[in-house]
Amino acid sequence: MSNPIDDQPEYIPDPVKEKQAKAVHFLVSIVRLLGVVLVMLGLAIVLDRLPPVPPLAGYPLIFLGMAQMWAAPVWIIRKYIRARVAEEEMAKAAESTEKQ
Repeated sequence: MSNPIDDQPEYIPDPVKEKQAKAVHFLVSIVRLLGVVLVMLGLAIVLDRLPPVPPLAGYPLIFLGMAQMWAAPVWIIRKYIRARVAEEEMAKAAESTEKQ
């Protein structure tokens, strides 16, 4: 009896794609970290811990930081995945034209 795992081809990592994925992961991590810093700065301003800055100026920073922590990483990852899918589709199209 054949095992379904045995029927699958062996995974061979592509160093270029792995390097791109690591770069995207690093970028997402930095964007999230900067979002946390913005939220903390906004909270410090709202709580009047930075005296020369009016407390109302902290709310936009909190909003931007939250967007940077949640929305920006999703957008970056979607752009990366779309680029990879388009790249694979182009490779399949080129492969099919070479066979004909």
